[in-house]
Amino acid sequence: MSRPRRNIRSRIHALSIGIIPALIGLSAMLLGLITLPRARVHADSTPGFDSQVAPILQKNCLACHSSASKMGGFVLQNYAALMKGGAHGAVIVPGKADQSRMIQMLEGKVQPRMPFGADPLAAADIATLRAWIEGGALGPAPGEATKTLAPLAIPDIKPQVAVVSPVASVRFSPDGTMLAVGGYQEVRLIDSASGKPLATLTGHADYVRSIAFSPDGRMLAAAGGSPQRSGEIKVWDLSSRQLLKTMVGHKDCIYSVAWSPNGKLLASGSYDKMVKLWDVASGQETKNLQDHIDAVFAVAFSPDGKHLASASQDRSVKVWDIASGMRLYTLGDATDGLTSIAYSPSGKQIAAAGYDKTIYVWQIGDSDGRLLHSLIADEDTILALAWTPDGKTLITSSSDGSIRFRDAATLDPIRVIDHQPDWVEALSISPDGTRLAAGRFNGTLSLFDMKSFKELLGPWVAFDSRDMVLGIRDSGLGIRARVP
Repeated sequence: MSRPRRNIRSRIHALSIGIIPALIGLSAMLLGLITLPRARVHADSTPGFDSQVAPILQKNCLACHSSASKMGGFVLQNYAALMKGGAHGAVIVPGKADQSRMIQMLEGKVQPRMPFGADPLAAADIATLRAWIEGGALGPAPGEATKTLAPLAIPDIKPQVAVVSPVASVRFSPDGTMLAVGGYQEVRLIDSASGKPLATLTGHADYVRSIAFSPDGRMLAAAGGSPQRSGEIKVWDLSSRQLLKTMVGHKDCIYSVAWSPNGKLLASGSYDKMVKLWDVASGQETKNLQDHIDAVFAVAFSPDGKHLASASQDRSVKVWDIASGMRLYTLGDATDGLTSIAYSPSGKQIAAAGYDKTIYVWQIGDSDGRLLHSLIADEDTILALAWTPDGKTLITSSSDGSIRFRDAATLDPIRVIDHQPDWVEALSISPDGTRLAAGRFNGTLSLFDMKSFKELLGPWVAFDSRDMVLGIRDSGLGIRARVP
């Protein structure tokens, strides 16, 4: 969607030719009548847009009404966009504050009251907006700074006590020897056999919400970004531990990143409702796939690399053609937002799950898909889903505190590992299918044996630099053992 152009008008200068004193007064009166609407000449008591109105909007409204979020279809990053209004039409009626939807919502006369979910706007601020509207809702005058509003800077507030980053993402390397664990502003590389930290990749803007290894295992893509500001993908060289490039383009944080089977493309899904394709070699965006109407939480390439599937809070899975960037079809059976998605190893099926606690499995083709199975599989929101390399098992983790194993063909239960210390937000299966990595909200990480379902390593705190963790101590051999 193109950015609205700024509406800047020139001041009307009154010119009169004095023939006789009587005509001077008459010409002044006539010029006053024919002055264009909303001229930039106004009384000193009328608030100015840039100096008084814009700061109120920036502080209280822009978080939900920026070009990234566009709540209610309304953007107020500049004067022209503000006057354009949103899904309900204009929100400002110049000269008529009582009829202006903005004032009605700020005062609670129209629901929901704004700012949504926050304290009502101060009476003095509402009075300023009222006076501005009553004065004609004038825009910036010539000579005033006509800038695009940006969200206020987030203050860097340091915690007063030690805190542990949640495990936001986890992924086995293609050879299974390494685990990459994403947390707040960093990625920890860990030896998957011993649990010993190998390296830390720092400098990320916020939580690293998704991780993908290149198919050859030489590079790592770590995705995240700042909420309501921008998404970023950092690509690292794993042999040198050096940052190769940073890709930016999303207008909100990225929740999922996937590497194409041929290693040439990255796909990303963001809270800004967009799915993007990136050329790895150049770091440039190649396609912007637009069709979702809400946040995109998961993306996955088909095993043959021809298609991409995306799962969204809009309750749909969309399947895209990589070559053209066209949407092939939509799978719309879910009753609530979808948080996770996975292709079967054969590429003939897609599984997805999310807020409605249900696993959906579709049989898919090049032009259509049909629902094979659906099952309310957990007692609360499903946070993560994985398909085993042999195609026989689907694994889910839920905010009910469980990890569940199900037969992929029938969705019948196989095993449950319940009473987890906290939500398991991230799952990854080793390429040989023998181990399961589970990362939790409390910052702990565990490795489970896929045959016995027993914990092999952990739980240890992935981002604790002291190597002393919750009930876990390094034995001196790199193996973590429980402390009695």
